[in-house]
Amino acid sequence: MNYITFGLFGTHGMGYNDVMLKKSDLRVIRGGALSSALPDENFIAAYATDTRLMGVLVVYIKWQLSGLAGVGRKSRTLHQFFYVETTEEGIESYRGIYGEDEEELRMAEQAMLGGLGAGRVALTMNEAVFLVQRYAEMTHGFGKMLPDEVEEYDFVLRREVALGKEREEALFRRLCGDIVSENQLINYFLMRCFAQDFFAARMLAADDVDCEQLPDSLSSTLCRNEIMPPEKEEALYICESVIEDDRGYRIVLSEIEVSRDQGHLSISSFEVASKFAITPIEAAMKLARVEYVTVYGIAGPVVHVLNELDKRYTEAMQTLSEGGKLYICFKNDNSFMNGKVYLLNDDVKEILYVTVENQLIVGCYTLAGIKRLEDALARSRVSRRLAEIAKYEFKEPILYDYTMSYGGDFIRYVDDIMGFENE
Repeated sequence: MNYITFGLFGTHGMGYNDVMLKKSDLRVIRGGALSSALPDENFIAAYATDTRLMGVLVVYIKWQLSGLAGVGRKSRTLHQFFYVETTEEGIESYRGIYGEDEEELRMAEQAMLGGLGAGRVALTMNEAVFLVQRYAEMTHGFGKMLPDEVEEYDFVLRREVALGKEREEALFRRLCGDIVSENQLINYFLMRCFAQDFFAARMLAADDVDCEQLPDSLSSTLCRNEIMPPEKEEALYICESVIEDDRGYRIVLSEIEVSRDQGHLSISSFEVASKFAITPIEAAMKLARVEYVTVYGIAGPVVHVLNELDKRYTEAMQTLSEGGKLYICFKNDNSFMNGKVYLLNDDVKEILYVTVENQLIVGCYTLAGIKRLEDALARSRVSRRLAEIAKYEFKEPILYDYTMSYGGDFIRYVDDIMGFENE
């Protein structure tokens, strides 16, 4: 297996036709007719989300263009949003907005940041440009193309910028947020190790810790992690991790020691004790979680309900499909990483789905959550248009799968998958 290194902000292992690529092979090409005529732009502000340890982040830069750079634009103010995925994509998507339309900017932020539970870290111009350039290099290293409209952010890629090693490390740590508990540290560390994001993992560990103890692994998703704390001081944490890659599911048992030096937490030892494959059925049992679902019938035009939900859930991820409109609401922060048990999609707070069958289906992973959501709908302006027709407690989530694969009556869908005969 060959490894490509991208400085402090990303690393990934892969084979490209058995050709070894090095950092020196990956660069943003400068030159050509435009190299001596960079657009005139004045830096105004920038930030990045503090979600680097989740494997995704957003970099935002605001510019005031002048000279030729602003010719033909409705405004010389340019807002740039770069969505970064650090294990397979680099810069995954880009959005540029000219002008100061507050609604357009809010929608762009919602689309880019809505599911991250992120805080914002203010950046200097050099730091922001450095990040965009490094993740652009990563995109090329993964054999991917940069997002469309490259000409709109090309001047960022071609700007000369450099940070010293200490400043790079300091910037990286700022993008990781505060590590406040042993559980949070362990969950992040294992997540980055299994994703083969070894630079991020090493930043959480002592220098002598071996983060690469699964040499036969592909980049894997941490689906579940259970942390068993030590029964006495100076003992080890035992972790049972369920991971998934292209070959299927595996369980990895590991032993971890955590040290605290002047309030700073770090991984002081890490050993993989065992690893073994499990079947999809066994994985489903391990990953099972309760889902509470309430179904409402909608009286009158559905558009009234959609308009109300659009106003109430401006921060939700909204998706239109043939079967209806989906709202996925995320938690405001990533404090769920502090738990002894981490589950994939722990960041989801609630799901709402308005169907073409004139149903509103809502779901949560906790009983308190579904009651809170029901109460909110009962107090809403569309409450008189909603009639509760069914309530369910499922032993494992089905609502999201329904929204992706089915557009019919939800009650009939449940009867079908449970093997019930329609009366």
